[in-house]
Formats: sequence, structure tokens, C-alpha cells
Amino acid sequence: MKIPFMKAQGAGNDFIIVDKNVDFIRKSKKVIKRLCDRRFGVGCDQLILLKKISSYYQVTFYNSDGSLGKNCGNGLRCAYKFLVEIKKVKKAVIKTHKFLHFGKKTQKEYKINVGEVTLDWKKIPLSKKMDSQSIQIKRIKIPGLIKIMGANIGNPHCVVLVKNLKLIKLNMLGPLLVKNKLFPDQANITFVEVLKKSKVKVLFWERGGGHTLACGSGTCATAFVLNHNDFVSSKIEVVTERSVLKTEIKDKMVFLQGPAELVYQSSINI
Repeated sequence: MKIPFMKAQGAGNDFIIVDKNVDFIRKSKKVIKRLCDRRFGVGCDQLILLKKISSYYQVTFYNSDGSLGKNCGNGLRCAYKFLVEIKKVKKAVIKTHKFLHFGKKTQKEYKINVGEVTLDWKKIPLSKKMDSQSIQIKRIKIPGLIKIMGANIGNPHCVVLVKNLKLIKLNMLGPLLVKNKLFPDQANITFVEVLKKSKVKVLFWERGGGHTLACGSGTCATAFVLNHNDFVSSKIEVVTERSVLKTEIKDKMVFLQGPAELVYQSSINI
């Protein structure tokens, strides 16, 4: 079967967008992993499946290991741009499993509501009752640790605030935290250093994907918990490894602004 696709990237977080043969792909973890494989397929951090349902487009995210992604801020921006610029949808509405998303173009970038954040330990979820904004993880030494916070924005996140990001050995600490027993569904990990009230710097380790150059939902979860704990303001810049993203918090909703590039269109035989 020939599957047409669009390769896209947002802040270095790269995606395959597919809007045909969606049901066939969804049923096969083997096909999903093949598409995401950088050596034997197309290669991406996440696969985005789009399906039109009445007045909106249902989006499903898959990690490169074939697992369900649930939410992705950078992917939402790329999907929105794909619908507006390639499919010529005038008022694109995207639905994830939990939220409706509305985007807009801002000069050369795109802005979209990524979702509402919950800090409830049960909904993150954590494996036992505790203050989600003061998580204690035993037997893992994190250099310059200030605070560990949890959140859910359609998917689970663990935000690790440190004094100096340069001291973080991501390839060692990321895998230890993402599968820690405190996170029964695993968690996307963000290491963050606050540069000033309006600016932070981050590193990401995603569940089902490992090290990524950016994570949109992680960016939003990080901005929210840092604001909630009075480390930053409600509008900040988030410096990733290759780009800068902007977040804005309105009540419990977080908006994400940043680049979205449609790299090329092609097809692959599966």
C-alpha cells in the first residue's frame, strides 16, 4: 500500500503527517514503527494521523516506539499549518482525545491552545498520594536540584527545576525518570533552568521517544507549573536546544507559539 505523507517540524521536533489510510495505519503498530524508523522508514519523533469528522479534524499522535502520544504542542502547530496551507481549510478545528484546539498565524509563526493543565496527583497520574508540586524521588541524584513538579496537559509530565542545565546528563537521567515507579503511565521529562522571570531554558526526554530537540506539551506543562509556583510570569520564552517557543497562560489553558515548517511531501510503500 502506498501511503502519502507530509514531513514537518516545529522547533526541531519532527513529524510525519498522514491524512489518508488512517484507519489502516492505526490498527498496525508495526506500520507505525516502520513509518517512524529513521533507517528503514521515513523517520520522526511522532506520527500524526488526521481524520475529518463533521466540523473538526480528529488528530492522533503516536510515539516512535508505536505507543500512543495523546497530546503534542509542536505537532498541533504543524498539523494546523498543514490543514490551512495544504488542505486549504479556512477554519481548522483540531480535536485530541481531550481538547478542541484552535490555531492562528502570527507573522511567521503559529499559535495554538495546547490544553488545560491539571495538578491533581490522581490525574497526572502519580502512583501514590502526594503534593504534585513537591515530588520526592529517591535514589536518583540530580545535580543542582531545586524542585520536582508534576502536571497533566492531556499527557503526563514531570518537570525538574535545576540550578544549572549544563550539569544534567540527559541520556542517563532521562531514562531513569521517565519509567520511575511514581509514574504508572510513565511521564515526559523536562529539565529546566530559570534564566529570569520571563525566560527559561529546557531539555526534554519523552516517553516512547527518548531525547527530542523540543516538546510542545512539555513546554506548556513546564510554563504552567513554574508560573503556579511563582518562578516565572504568565508569558515566557522557552529556549529549546534549537529554537525559542513562547507560552501564555490564561486560567488553566496554555497557548504555545513557535515555528512550524512543512518540509516536504512524498509517499512510502508499506
